[in-house]
Amino acid sequence: MELKAGQIVAVDWRKEPADPAQDPQPPEPNKLRPAVVVQDTDLFDPAYPTVLVVPMTGDSALAIPDLTVVLQPCRTNGCKKLSYLLPQHLTCVAKTRITAVTQSEITPAELQQLRQLVVLTIGGFS
Repeated sequence: MELKAGQIVAVDWRKEPADPAQDPQPPEPNKLRPAVVVQDTDLFDPAYPTVLVVPMTGDSALAIPDLTVVLQPCRTNGCKKLSYLLPQHLTCVAKTRITAVTQSEITPAELQQLRQLVVLTIGGFS
């Protein structure tokens, strides 16, 4: 699967409802949700089985103002409404959870801002 940093993908976070072991605490999304690839995809072979992504939401209540990249709808990102990137929810997902790789992407400036916020949320590196 060919991915590139800044690309918007659809990730299926749905769990098997009959399996109580798949009920993480705190709760995680249990639905199909868009996310942005933040991993430096030039460093990893396309066959690598996982990828780092940041989820997107249209729910402003989930956005922490100082830690959120706000996406205005535009042709490039394909958003239909104001959307929020949530770097505090950075996660590594199996590529098998990616159900759609879109042609939509965030701008290089938005990707840079998102990566800076990811570093800030994990405490930075020395």
